[in-house]
Amino acid sequence: MALQVSSLGLLPWRPKPEPDEILSSWLRRVALGNSPKLHSFCHFIWPGRQLWTRDLDAVVDAGFIRELASLTGCSLEQASRTSLHSFSGVVFERVQVTGATRWVLPLGVYHRTRRRSGQQWCPECLAGDAEPYHRRDWRMAYSTTCSRHGTVLMDRCAECGSPAVPHRTEALECHVCGADPRAHHSRIADAAVLQLEHSIRAIVKGVSWPGRDFNCNHPLAYFALVRQVLSVVTANPRAARLREVTCKHYGGDPRPPAFTSKVLVPENLAVGERHRMMAIVARLLRGWPFIYVAMCAEAGVWWSWAMRGDRASIPYAYADVARLYLHPS
Repeated sequence: MALQVSSLGLLPWRPKPEPDEILSSWLRRVALGNSPKLHSFCHFIWPGRQLWTRDLDAVVDAGFIRELASLTGCSLEQASRTSLHSFSGVVFERVQVTGATRWVLPLGVYHRTRRRSGQQWCPECLAGDAEPYHRRDWRMAYSTTCSRHGTVLMDRCAECGSPAVPHRTEALECHVCGADPRAHHSRIADAAVLQLEHSIRAIVKGVSWPGRDFNCNHPLAYFALVRQVLSVVTANPRAARLREVTCKHYGGDPRPPAFTSKVLVPENLAVGERHRMMAIVARLLRGWPFIYVAMCAEAGVWWSWAMRGDRASIPYAYADVARLYLHPS
């Protein structure tokens, strides 16, 4: 391989991360700008290191981030923001090195390919990029829409149904059938979901705070509350009845969601199914907690049902509502 690192330890081609770009996307652009083969580049710079046989965005260590920042002349702060660890302390406490992390969509990594549709994208965003790249936001389960274009995200090739595996191709195309993901047609998103997810993104960016109605003193509590409501709507034993009464009063699609795994958690829903469920959640969160309480009462979702799940992860802001309004006493 003819690649040469300068005496200053810099690569010849060293693009900086784009706004909200995720690590794997940035590394892919760096690699293909310096070498015709991504894996050859990675082996040359990090010999013996298996980068693409795991979820690089989630399990990357600080040492690798420092090396990549140094090679590209990028600040460590800017480089660190590309990994999913940058959501720690806001969306979740920390990334789970082994096991699932709440709100992070699984990739189902198998060797160098992926069996799960954990990498979402917006065709219009990719088409409008000077150099197409994938966003951190697209790896999160709370993201089902594009706030900029008002559409539902994609998570599988429209031609063959394969998940996105960007590092398997040199051009931006499906690694199985070669279809261009920028050419896919996106459907218009539910207005209530657009509003909710726009607010969520503002909280993630630190430019907004959960509303006073939620009685949350920290974003972690807010995200835990939203996830608990989403879990009750999707996989609770009384979920079907709750969806029915909510959609009867406020609109939406009450059909049961189809999970992609036997583990019935929101992260195991394809984007279209999550969007349907987030539409119901968005309606239940309005005027918190009174619409939620009224719909739970009508559906028979009392305290014991409303508190189903990992009790240790249910925030006080939610548990207090369930205790005050949905407890028999």
